[in-house]
Amino acid sequence: MNPVQVVGCDASGFSAEAREVLRHTEFLLGGRRLLALAAPELSPGAECIELGAALVETLRTALARRGERKMTLLASGDPLCCGIGGTLRRLVPDEAFQFHPAPTAFQQFFARLGTPWEKMSFFSLHGEADVLPFRRMLRSQLAAVYCDARRTARHIAAELVTRFPAAAGRRAAAGCDLGLASEYIVTGTLGRIAEDRAVERSLSILALLPDVTVPVPELPLGLEDESYLHAGQMITHPEVRAVVLSKLRPGSGVMWDLGAGSGSVGLEAAGLSPDLEVHFVEKNPERFAELAENCRREGLSGLFPHPGSAFEWIPELPEPDRVFVGGGGSGLGEILRAAFERLKPGGILAATAVLAESSATLANALAEYRSELLTVSVSRGVPLGHGTLMKAENPITIAVYRKPMEKEQGK
Repeated sequence: MNPVQVVGCDASGFSAEAREVLRHTEFLLGGRRLLALAAPELSPGAECIELGAALVETLRTALARRGERKMTLLASGDPLCCGIGGTLRRLVPDEAFQFHPAPTAFQQFFARLGTPWEKMSFFSLHGEADVLPFRRMLRSQLAAVYCDARRTARHIAAELVTRFPAAAGRRAAAGCDLGLASEYIVTGTLGRIAEDRAVERSLSILALLPDVTVPVPELPLGLEDESYLHAGQMITHPEVRAVVLSKLRPGSGVMWDLGAGSGSVGLEAAGLSPDLEVHFVEKNPERFAELAENCRREGLSGLFPHPGSAFEWIPELPEPDRVFVGGGGSGLGEILRAAFERLKPGGILAATAVLAESSATLANALAEYRSELLTVSVSRGVPLGHGTLMKAENPITIAVYRKPMEKEQGK
Protein backbone atom coordinates (compact mmCIF):
# COMPACT_ATOMS: atom_id res chain seq x y z
CA MET A 1 0.00 0.00 0.00
CA ASN A 2 1.24 3.51 -0.77
CA PRO A 3 2.45 5.51 2.24
CA VAL A 4 0.20 8.34 3.35
CA GLN A 5 1.68 11.67 2.26
CA VAL A 6 1.63 14.47 4.83
CA VAL A 7 2.22 17.83 3.18
CA GLY A 8 2.99 21.07 4.96
CA CYS A 9 2.59 24.58 3.60
CA ASP A 10 3.13 28.15 4.76
CA ALA A 11 1.32 31.36 3.89
CA SER A 12 3.09 31.52 0.50
CA GLY A 13 1.69 28.14 -0.56
CA PHE A 14 3.22 24.78 -1.41
CA SER A 15 6.73 23.84 -2.48
CA ALA A 16 7.37 22.28 -5.90
CA GLU A 17 7.75 18.88 -4.21
CA ALA A 18 4.44 19.32 -2.40
CA ARG A 19 2.63 20.39 -5.58
CA GLU A 20 3.88 17.23 -7.30
CA VAL A 21 2.42 15.13 -4.47
CA LEU A 22 -0.90 16.95 -4.71
CA ARG A 23 -1.15 16.40 -8.49
CA HIS A 24 -1.12 12.63 -7.92
CA THR A 25 -3.40 12.66 -4.87
CA GLU A 26 -6.69 10.77 -5.06
CA PHE A 27 -7.89 11.26 -1.48
CA LEU A 28 -7.13 14.55 0.33
CA LEU A 29 -7.82 15.62 3.91
CA GLY A 30 -7.24 19.02 5.48
CA GLY A 31 -8.71 22.09 7.10
CA ARG A 32 -10.99 24.35 5.04
CA ARG A 33 -8.34 27.01 4.34
CA LEU A 34 -5.70 24.46 3.32
CA LEU A 35 -8.12 22.56 1.06
CA ALA A 36 -8.92 25.81 -0.75
CA LEU A 37 -5.21 26.54 -1.12
CA ALA A 38 -4.56 23.05 -2.55
CA ALA A 39 -7.55 22.98 -4.94
CA PRO A 40 -5.72 24.37 -8.03
CA GLU A 41 -3.12 21.60 -7.78
CA LEU A 42 -5.54 18.65 -7.67
CA SER A 43 -6.66 16.33 -10.43
CA PRO A 44 -10.43 16.48 -11.23
CA GLY A 45 -11.29 13.14 -9.60
CA ALA A 46 -9.63 13.74 -6.23
CA GLU A 47 -11.94 13.33 -3.22
CA CYS A 48 -11.56 16.00 -0.52
CA ILE A 49 -12.63 15.72 3.14
CA GLU A 50 -12.57 18.65 5.56
CA LEU A 51 -10.99 18.05 8.95
CA GLY A 52 -13.06 19.79 11.61
CA ALA A 53 -13.78 19.36 15.30
CA ALA A 54 -14.07 15.54 15.11
CA LEU A 55 -10.49 15.30 13.85
CA VAL A 56 -9.52 11.92 15.29
CA GLU A 57 -12.72 10.16 14.26
CA THR A 58 -12.52 11.61 10.74
CA LEU A 59 -8.93 10.42 10.40
CA ARG A 60 -9.79 6.93 11.62
CA THR A 61 -12.65 6.61 9.14
CA ALA A 62 -10.64 7.98 6.22
CA LEU A 63 -7.65 5.71 6.87
CA ALA A 64 -9.97 2.70 7.09
CA ARG A 65 -11.65 3.36 3.74
CA ARG A 66 -8.88 4.77 1.57
CA GLY A 67 -8.15 1.37 0.03
CA GLU A 68 -5.42 1.59 -2.62
CA ARG A 69 -5.94 5.28 -3.29
CA LYS A 70 -3.08 7.73 -2.91
CA MET A 71 -3.92 9.63 0.27
CA THR A 72 -2.57 13.02 1.38
CA LEU A 73 -3.05 15.02 4.56
CA LEU A 74 -2.51 18.79 4.66
CA ALA A 75 -0.80 20.63 7.51
CA SER A 76 0.50 24.09 8.33
CA GLY A 77 4.26 24.39 8.47
CA ASP A 78 6.08 21.28 9.66
CA PRO A 79 3.49 18.53 10.37
CA LEU A 80 5.79 17.07 13.04
CA CYS A 81 6.07 20.32 15.01
CA CYS A 82 2.88 20.78 17.07
CA GLY A 83 0.96 19.53 14.05
CA ILE A 84 -1.04 16.63 12.73
CA GLY A 85 2.05 14.43 12.50
CA GLY A 86 2.08 13.75 16.24
CA THR A 87 -1.62 12.89 16.22
CA LEU A 88 -1.11 10.45 13.36
CA ARG A 89 1.81 8.75 15.09
CA ARG A 90 -0.25 8.25 18.24
CA LEU A 91 -3.36 7.19 16.33
CA VAL A 92 -1.81 4.69 13.90
CA PRO A 93 1.84 4.15 14.96
CA ASP A 94 2.38 1.31 12.47
CA GLU A 95 1.06 3.18 9.44
CA ALA A 96 3.58 4.24 6.75
CA PHE A 97 3.83 8.02 6.34
CA GLN A 98 5.97 10.28 4.21
CA PHE A 99 6.34 13.85 5.50
CA HIS A 100 6.95 16.97 3.41
CA PRO A 101 7.57 19.85 5.82
CA ALA A 102 7.31 23.56 5.15
CA PRO A 103 8.88 26.27 7.34
CA THR A 104 7.21 26.51 10.75
CA ALA A 105 5.82 29.74 12.17
CA PHE A 106 8.71 30.13 14.60
CA GLN A 107 11.24 29.66 11.78
CA GLN A 108 9.52 32.41 9.80
CA PHE A 109 9.43 34.60 12.91
CA PHE A 110 13.13 34.25 13.66
CA ALA A 111 13.88 34.84 9.98
CA ARG A 112 11.98 38.14 10.24
CA LEU A 113 13.98 38.98 13.36
CA GLY A 114 17.27 37.86 11.81
CA THR A 115 17.95 35.79 14.95
CA PRO A 116 19.76 32.40 14.87
CA TRP A 117 17.59 29.85 16.69
CA GLU A 118 19.74 26.71 17.05
CA LYS A 119 19.90 27.24 20.85
CA MET A 120 16.20 27.98 21.17
CA SER A 121 13.93 26.40 23.80
CA PHE A 122 10.45 25.65 22.45
CA PHE A 123 7.18 25.89 24.39
CA SER A 124 3.66 25.27 23.11
CA LEU A 125 0.72 26.45 25.22
CA HIS A 126 -2.02 25.46 22.74
CA GLY A 127 -5.02 24.42 24.81
CA GLU A 128 -2.99 24.39 28.05
CA ALA A 129 -5.12 26.54 30.34
CA ASP A 130 -3.06 26.18 33.53
CA VAL A 131 0.43 25.56 32.18
CA LEU A 132 3.10 28.26 32.30
CA PRO A 133 6.57 26.87 33.12
CA PHE A 134 7.81 30.39 33.84
CA ARG A 135 11.08 29.32 35.47
CA ARG A 136 12.09 27.24 32.47
CA MET A 137 10.98 29.90 30.01
CA LEU A 138 12.75 32.79 31.68
CA ARG A 139 15.90 30.77 32.37
CA SER A 140 16.17 30.01 28.64
CA GLN A 141 18.70 32.07 26.74
CA LEU A 142 16.32 32.12 23.76
CA ALA A 143 12.76 30.80 23.73
CA ALA A 144 9.76 30.64 21.40
CA VAL A 145 6.29 30.28 22.89
CA TYR A 146 3.35 29.19 20.71
CA CYS A 147 0.21 30.92 21.98
CA ASP A 148 -3.48 30.44 21.16
CA ALA A 149 -6.71 32.41 20.95
CA ARG A 150 -7.31 32.41 24.70
CA ARG A 151 -3.72 32.99 25.79
CA THR A 152 -2.20 35.32 23.23
CA ALA A 153 1.38 36.59 23.19
CA ARG A 154 0.17 39.63 25.12
CA HIS A 155 -1.45 37.48 27.82
CA ILE A 156 1.59 35.22 28.17
CA ALA A 157 3.91 38.23 28.46
CA ALA A 158 1.68 39.64 31.21
CA GLU A 159 1.61 36.28 33.02
CA LEU A 160 5.40 36.02 32.94
CA VAL A 161 5.79 39.51 34.37
CA THR A 162 3.23 38.71 37.09
CA ARG A 163 5.03 35.49 38.06
CA PHE A 164 8.49 37.12 37.98
CA PRO A 165 8.27 40.95 37.98
CA ALA A 166 11.98 41.40 37.21
CA ALA A 167 11.26 39.91 33.77
CA ALA A 168 9.41 43.06 32.70
CA GLY A 169 12.65 44.43 31.27
CA ARG A 170 13.59 41.25 29.40
CA ARG A 171 14.16 41.71 25.64
CA ALA A 172 11.33 40.07 23.76
CA ALA A 173 9.38 40.08 20.51
CA ALA A 174 5.91 39.05 19.38
CA GLY A 175 4.88 37.89 15.91
CA CYS A 176 1.25 37.72 14.82
CA ASP A 177 -0.45 36.44 11.64
CA LEU A 178 2.92 35.63 10.06
CA GLY A 179 2.78 35.57 6.26
CA LEU A 180 -0.71 37.06 6.11
CA ALA A 181 -1.70 40.57 5.06
CA SER A 182 -2.35 41.38 8.73
CA GLU A 183 1.16 40.35 9.85
CA TYR A 184 2.36 42.31 12.90
CA ILE A 185 5.77 42.07 14.57
CA VAL A 186 6.90 44.09 17.57
CA THR A 187 10.18 44.04 19.52
CA GLY A 188 10.91 45.59 22.88
CA THR A 189 10.50 44.26 26.41
CA LEU A 190 8.10 41.78 27.99
CA GLY A 191 6.52 44.68 29.86
CA ARG A 192 5.86 46.57 26.62
CA ILE A 193 4.40 43.53 24.87
CA ALA A 194 2.14 42.87 27.87
CA GLU A 195 0.58 46.30 27.26
CA ASP A 196 0.35 46.12 23.43
CA ARG A 197 -3.25 45.30 22.45
CA ALA A 198 -2.18 44.79 18.82
CA VAL A 199 -0.48 41.55 20.00
CA GLU A 200 -3.79 40.16 21.23
CA ARG A 201 -4.35 37.79 18.28
CA SER A 202 -5.04 34.06 18.10
CA LEU A 203 -2.10 33.38 15.73
CA SER A 204 0.78 34.71 17.80
CA ILE A 205 4.25 33.72 18.94
CA LEU A 206 6.19 35.19 21.85
CA ALA A 207 9.99 35.18 21.66
CA LEU A 208 12.22 35.68 24.71
CA LEU A 209 15.48 37.10 23.37
CA PRO A 210 18.97 36.86 24.90
CA ASP A 211 19.44 39.45 27.64
CA VAL A 212 22.14 39.15 30.30
CA THR A 213 21.08 42.40 32.00
CA VAL A 214 17.85 41.00 33.50
CA PRO A 215 17.68 38.54 36.42
CA VAL A 216 16.20 35.08 35.86
CA PRO A 217 14.30 32.84 38.29
CA GLU A 218 16.42 30.68 40.55
CA LEU A 219 17.04 27.04 39.73
CA PRO A 220 14.21 25.12 41.46
CA LEU A 221 16.50 23.33 43.92
CA GLY A 222 16.29 24.04 47.63
CA LEU A 223 14.19 27.18 47.19
CA GLU A 224 13.34 29.13 50.33
CA ASP A 225 10.36 27.82 52.33
CA GLU A 226 8.55 31.09 51.54
CA SER A 227 8.40 29.98 47.88
CA TYR A 228 5.61 27.56 48.83
CA LEU A 229 2.36 27.85 50.74
CA HIS A 230 2.69 25.82 53.94
CA ALA A 231 1.46 25.91 57.50
CA GLY A 232 3.22 25.43 60.84
CA GLN A 233 6.62 24.71 59.31
CA MET A 234 5.17 21.50 57.84
CA ILE A 235 7.55 21.53 54.91
CA THR A 236 10.77 19.77 53.95
CA HIS A 237 13.31 22.55 54.44
CA PRO A 238 15.62 23.69 51.60
CA GLU A 239 18.83 21.94 52.67
CA VAL A 240 17.08 18.61 53.27
CA ARG A 241 15.10 19.02 50.05
CA ALA A 242 18.31 19.43 48.07
CA VAL A 243 19.87 16.34 49.66
CA VAL A 244 16.73 14.24 49.06
CA LEU A 245 16.63 15.25 45.39
CA SER A 246 20.32 14.38 45.02
CA LYS A 247 19.51 10.89 46.32
CA LEU A 248 16.37 10.45 44.19
CA ARG A 249 18.15 11.53 40.98
CA PRO A 250 14.86 12.37 39.20
CA GLY A 251 14.67 12.11 35.43
CA SER A 252 11.89 11.13 33.06
CA GLY A 253 9.10 8.80 34.11
CA VAL A 254 6.78 8.85 37.13
CA MET A 255 7.39 10.05 40.68
CA TRP A 256 5.22 9.79 43.78
CA ASP A 257 5.35 12.33 46.63
CA LEU A 258 3.49 10.63 49.50
CA GLY A 259 2.50 12.66 52.53
CA ALA A 260 3.35 15.56 50.28
CA GLY A 261 2.40 18.48 52.54
CA SER A 262 3.32 21.58 50.52
CA GLY A 263 4.62 19.37 47.68
CA SER A 264 7.99 21.13 47.67
CA VAL A 265 10.05 17.99 46.96
CA GLY A 266 7.88 16.80 44.06
CA LEU A 267 7.58 20.32 42.64
CA GLU A 268 11.32 20.84 42.58
CA ALA A 269 11.83 17.40 41.04
CA ALA A 270 9.38 18.38 38.27
CA GLY A 271 11.10 21.73 37.83
CA LEU A 272 14.45 20.01 37.35
CA SER A 273 13.11 17.25 35.08
CA PRO A 274 10.75 18.48 32.33
CA ASP A 275 9.64 14.96 31.35
CA LEU A 276 8.76 13.87 34.89
CA GLU A 277 5.14 13.15 35.87
CA VAL A 278 4.58 13.74 39.60
CA HIS A 279 1.69 12.41 41.66
CA PHE A 280 1.20 14.03 45.08
CA VAL A 281 -0.84 12.47 47.88
CA GLU A 282 -1.92 14.47 50.95
CA LYS A 283 -4.73 13.54 53.34
CA ASN A 284 -4.96 16.76 55.41
CA PRO A 285 -7.58 18.97 53.68
CA GLU A 286 -5.88 22.29 54.56
CA ARG A 287 -2.47 21.09 53.45
CA PHE A 288 -3.98 19.62 50.30
CA ALA A 289 -5.47 23.02 49.42
CA GLU A 290 -1.99 24.56 49.83
CA LEU A 291 -0.48 21.76 47.75
CA ALA A 292 -2.99 22.27 44.91
CA GLU A 293 -2.29 26.01 44.87
CA ASN A 294 1.49 25.42 44.86
CA CYS A 295 1.06 23.14 41.84
CA ARG A 296 -0.98 25.80 40.06
CA ARG A 297 1.58 28.51 40.80
CA GLU A 298 4.49 26.51 39.39
CA GLY A 299 2.63 26.24 36.07
CA LEU A 300 4.14 22.89 35.12
CA SER A 301 2.42 20.14 33.17
CA GLY A 302 2.42 16.62 34.58
CA LEU A 303 1.50 17.57 38.18
CA PHE A 304 -1.34 15.54 39.75
CA PRO A 305 -2.38 16.28 43.36
CA HIS A 306 -4.58 13.60 44.98
CA PRO A 307 -6.51 14.11 48.25
CA GLY A 308 -6.55 11.19 50.63
CA SER A 309 -4.24 8.72 52.31
CA ALA A 310 -1.26 6.95 50.79
CA PHE A 311 -2.98 3.61 51.39
CA GLU A 312 -5.93 4.71 49.21
CA TRP A 313 -3.76 5.86 46.32
CA ILE A 314 -0.79 3.47 46.22
CA PRO A 315 -2.81 0.76 44.37
CA GLU A 316 -4.28 3.30 41.94
CA LEU A 317 -1.33 5.43 40.81
CA PRO A 318 0.83 4.55 37.78
CA GLU A 319 3.95 2.55 38.62
CA PRO A 320 6.67 4.93 39.83
CA ASP A 321 10.33 5.26 38.91
CA ARG A 322 10.92 7.40 42.00
CA VAL A 323 9.09 7.69 45.32
CA PHE A 324 9.49 10.21 48.13
CA VAL A 325 7.80 9.55 51.46
CA GLY A 326 7.74 12.65 53.61
CA GLY A 327 5.12 11.55 56.10
CA GLY A 328 3.36 8.48 57.31
CA GLY A 329 3.12 8.53 61.11
CA SER A 330 2.49 5.17 62.71
CA GLY A 331 1.82 3.63 59.29
CA LEU A 332 5.20 4.60 57.84
CA GLY A 333 6.54 1.03 57.67
CA GLU A 334 3.47 -0.22 55.79
CA ILE A 335 3.60 2.73 53.39
CA LEU A 336 7.27 2.05 52.63
CA ARG A 337 6.62 -1.62 51.91
CA ALA A 338 3.50 -0.96 49.79
CA ALA A 339 5.21 1.78 47.77
CA PHE A 340 8.36 -0.28 47.28
CA GLU A 341 6.26 -3.19 46.02
CA ARG A 342 4.94 -1.00 43.18
CA LEU A 343 8.28 0.68 42.47
CA LYS A 344 9.66 -0.21 39.05
CA PRO A 345 12.83 -2.36 38.90
CA GLY A 346 15.83 -0.05 39.16
CA GLY A 347 13.71 2.60 40.91
CA ILE A 348 14.64 4.63 43.99
CA LEU A 349 12.61 5.35 47.11
CA ALA A 350 13.72 8.02 49.60
CA ALA A 351 12.07 8.77 52.94
CA THR A 352 12.64 11.28 55.72
CA ALA A 353 11.87 11.23 59.42
CA VAL A 354 12.17 13.62 62.36
CA LEU A 355 10.85 11.57 65.29
CA ALA A 356 13.01 8.90 66.88
CA GLU A 357 10.29 6.28 66.28
CA SER A 358 10.03 7.11 62.59
CA SER A 359 13.82 7.12 62.26
CA ALA A 360 13.87 3.64 63.80
CA THR A 361 11.33 2.52 61.19
CA LEU A 362 13.61 3.80 58.41
CA ALA A 363 16.51 1.93 59.96
CA ASN A 364 14.63 -1.38 60.01
CA ALA A 365 12.18 -1.40 57.10
CA LEU A 366 13.31 -2.93 53.79
CA ALA A 367 16.82 -3.29 55.21
CA GLU A 368 17.96 -5.61 52.39
CA TYR A 369 17.17 -2.89 49.82
CA ARG A 370 18.45 0.11 51.73
CA SER A 371 21.48 1.69 50.06
CA GLU A 372 21.93 4.64 52.42
CA LEU A 373 20.91 5.75 55.91
CA LEU A 374 22.06 9.20 56.94
CA THR A 375 21.27 12.12 59.21
CA VAL A 376 21.29 15.71 58.05
CA SER A 377 21.92 18.32 60.74
CA VAL A 378 21.61 22.02 60.01
CA SER A 379 22.63 24.89 62.29
CA ARG A 380 21.62 28.45 61.48
CA GLY A 381 23.28 31.62 62.64
CA VAL A 382 21.09 33.79 64.89
CA PRO A 383 22.07 37.09 66.54
CA LEU A 384 23.23 36.82 70.14
CA GLY A 385 24.44 39.99 71.77
CA HIS A 386 27.23 41.36 69.59
CA GLY A 387 27.83 38.01 67.92
CA THR A 388 26.16 35.10 66.14
CA LEU A 389 25.02 31.86 67.72
CA MET A 390 24.87 28.73 65.55
CA LYS A 391 21.51 27.32 66.62
CA ALA A 392 20.94 23.68 65.73
CA GLU A 393 17.69 22.48 64.18
CA ASN A 394 16.23 19.02 64.62
CA PRO A 395 18.30 16.42 62.75
CA ILE A 396 16.55 14.72 59.82
CA THR A 397 17.00 11.02 59.07
CA ILE A 398 17.04 10.09 55.39
CA ALA A 399 16.80 6.53 54.09
CA VAL A 400 17.37 5.58 50.46
CA TYR A 401 16.18 2.28 48.98
CA ARG A 402 16.94 0.89 45.53
CA LYS A 403 14.90 -1.81 43.84
CA PRO A 404 17.08 -4.31 41.93
CA MET A 405 16.65 -4.79 38.22
CA GLU A 406 14.69 -7.93 37.36
CA LYS A 407 17.77 -9.88 36.30
CA GLU A 408 19.43 -8.99 39.61
CA GLN A 409 16.39 -10.17 41.58
CA GLY A 410 16.61 -13.55 39.89
CA LYS A 411 20.17 -14.26 41.09
